[in-house]
Amino acid sequence: MAGEKEVAQTGREEEVGNQIQTGGEERELQTQTAAAAPKSPSQEGDTISDRQFCVFYQSGSCRFGSQCINLHEPDPNYTPPKQNKRGKGRKPKQKKEEVVVCEKCEKQRHKLRTVMDVVKRIQWDDSYDPESVIVGYLDRFDGLVEENFANFDWSDVTTVDDWETFCIPKHRVYYFKINEEIVWDRRSRIDLIFNPKIPTCGNCKT
Repeated sequence: MAGEKEVAQTGREEEVGNQIQTGGEERELQTQTAAAAPKSPSQEGDTISDRQFCVFYQSGSCRFGSQCINLHEPDPNYTPPKQNKRGKGRKPKQKKEEVVVCEKCEKQRHKLRTVMDVVKRIQWDDSYDPESVIVGYLDRFDGLVEENFANFDWSDVTTVDDWETFCIPKHRVYYFKINEEIVWDRRSRIDLIFNPKIPTCGNCKT
């Protein structure tokens, strides 16, 4: 039994030795193959006439550096591109025109009251006649239309029947007009109901 163990151990040692020797021969063969492989033009030191100028080097964007196969020297015939491809065909950005607003109009803009504030003012202020007030609102089918103030039901739209009364959501009301003059406008933020002494001037763009 002891003899068999010694024989088996000796066999394994010989096998390991053969593997080590084989690995060394393979590494030596790879080294010889690499040495015999043809070198690139940059490694052999070709002349300028045999190598082309690196276009990316001329623009300072070559990523290969000294490993580049092209020539890294100034090209006397190189012409920088006039425009980047990404920007080709695009129109230059135009600066937004600065809107100059006077102090009075700016003050009025920040004090625009809600639709219901205007409605209650017209309903309870004796200086306003509801029959002479026109409401401009956005219809879901016809777009922006006008209707007399007195024809509206200004209750909450969720508490009334649309088939019995004329009631619309308040966010669809765009402006109020009295005697053909707009006195409240959501878009231009005109409010002559609560700020009658601060009309918008003609120079301001609203």
